[in-house]
Amino acid sequence: MQNPYILLTAAKNEEAYITEALQSVVRQTVLPLAWFIMDDGSSDRTAAIVEEFVAQHPFIQLHSAASRGGRNFGSQYKALQTAYELARPWGFDFVGVQDADIAPERGDYYETILGEFERNPQLGIAGGYIYERTNGEWRCRRGNSEDSVAGGIQMFRRSCFERIGGYKPLYHGGSDSLAQLDAQLARWQILTRPDQRVFHYRPTSSAAGRWYGMFLAGFEDASLGHHPMFEVCRCCRRVTYPPLFFGSALRFSGYIWWNLMGRRPVIQTEKVAFLRKQQMAKLRRRVWPLGARSVPELQRRGRG
Repeated sequence: MQNPYILLTAAKNEEAYITEALQSVVRQTVLPLAWFIMDDGSSDRTAAIVEEFVAQHPFIQLHSAASRGGRNFGSQYKALQTAYELARPWGFDFVGVQDADIAPERGDYYETILGEFERNPQLGIAGGYIYERTNGEWRCRRGNSEDSVAGGIQMFRRSCFERIGGYKPLYHGGSDSLAQLDAQLARWQILTRPDQRVFHYRPTSSAAGRWYGMFLAGFEDASLGHHPMFEVCRCCRRVTYPPLFFGSALRFSGYIWWNLMGRRPVIQTEKVAFLRKQQMAKLRRRVWPLGARSVPELQRRGRG
């Protein structure tokens, strides 16, 4: 198998984790044509660590993105789009996004994911399952879903990525979710591989502080227009996850606060409607798992 893919990474103050990410890529059985790492205004040793790897691995490229103030998702995805513009002249067929605090467990991870694209020409996005460390043990993240690929490890077919216009930077987050939504609206398929474990070294929603991050997660849900019933069920389902009730309450508070301020979803009305239809279908599958069709099946029927 050739290496017809490139990788994009936006890094800001990731000195504690980026070595793991770098090592996970340089040991892959199929290396990328190029890996564009954007240092988004780091004030720690992130850039120096990357430079050490650049000296040994010429396919790694380090570029500087202008600092945009604090850490936010809008800044991250602007940096990724800048990286893609740098990569555009290269002759690649697939584009992968790997966060600076994420590392695939297996050395054949990218070879495996590329194989899925080769087998299915309608596949637009693919990736593995995120694992996070709890009490010293790697455990499957509860937020993993069989019909959604986590943003920090998404791989796109290039034609899909360009068809949807890449990532749209959203200040409150959700650019990765919007990319998947756009891909589905364009009738591309999405595939997750639960057997392909990807380690996430920074706890989810912890970059801005754990508690505030959970509140902001509710903001993100509301900004994308999540269905109220879906949000209630989602938060109730997470009551048993660490940090138990308090985390779910904070997330739901963020969702409610957005709506109490009279703010509207930041994406188009038709996309909100499509997203809510998907969410209600997912709820029905959980209540009546034998009588409801999956979203991928509904998409296949729609193509016919």
